Amino acid sequence: MPALSPTMSEGNILSWNKKEGDQVKVGDIICEIQTDKATIGFESQEEGYLAKILVGASKGVEVGKLIGILVEEKKDIEGVDVSKYTSGAASQQKPKTETPA
Repeated sequence: MPALSPTMSEGNILSWNKKEGDQVKVGDIICEIQTDKATIGFESQEEGYLAKILVGASKGVEVGKLIGILVEEKKDIEGVDVSKYTSGAASQQKPKTETPA
């Protein structure tokens, strides 16, 4: 979960604008996030493909929590091992070809 305001400690994911497998370009709105002050479209800073959505529409998602995984190439989607990102310290690691969304 990105920090979209200086005082944000958690946010709500209202909806995802991209589906798993969709191509993502720089500036695309990936999802809508509600902060304590506003609802903001989260823009991608990377190009690639949305391989996995780890947190669907939900409330109280902590800042820093991994909510999705982008990969550089479409062929890399099938090789994403979600278990590497959903347990403890492993969720904070960032592999070479995958970028957190």
